[in-house]
Amino acid sequence: MKKITGFTLAELVVTLSVIGILAAFAMPRFMTRGDFDVFGYSESLRQSLRFAQKSAVAKRRLVCVTLAAGRLGLSTASTFGSTSCDRPLKDPASGNDFDFVAPTGVNVPDTSFTFDPAGRASTAQSLVISYRELSQTVRVEAETGYVR
Repeated sequence: MKKITGFTLAELVVTLSVIGILAAFAMPRFMTRGDFDVFGYSESLRQSLRFAQKSAVAKRRLVCVTLAAGRLGLSTASTFGSTSCDRPLKDPASGNDFDFVAPTGVNVPDTSFTFDPAGRASTAQSLVISYRELSQTVRVEAETGYVR
């Protein structure tokens, strides 16, 4: 006599029902890119601001940060001791002017501040990047210029 193994019809129906319910809740989460765009943009913004702060220290020059309409621009002073930024800061990866744009639908506050040659920020910043109900906060400490 042979023993018959396998799944019963009831087990298959329950398994497929559970998979269907999970898919109904999980699929919309993976179909929208907005949540991923917020996280990706906030991480890129943090890295860009850290680069600006380190450039100010390394070059001993003022570095200006401008965030307007979701576009990040970085510029630097051409001479030591200058109080204005007159040269665009170059992106080390591409060699082009630093110009970084937020993805469509991601809301970014408009602001501008500077990093001095010691790496300190002119004002403390708390930038809230959002898309619908999801948000990420990028903070810049005034005393140290630390970006977190």
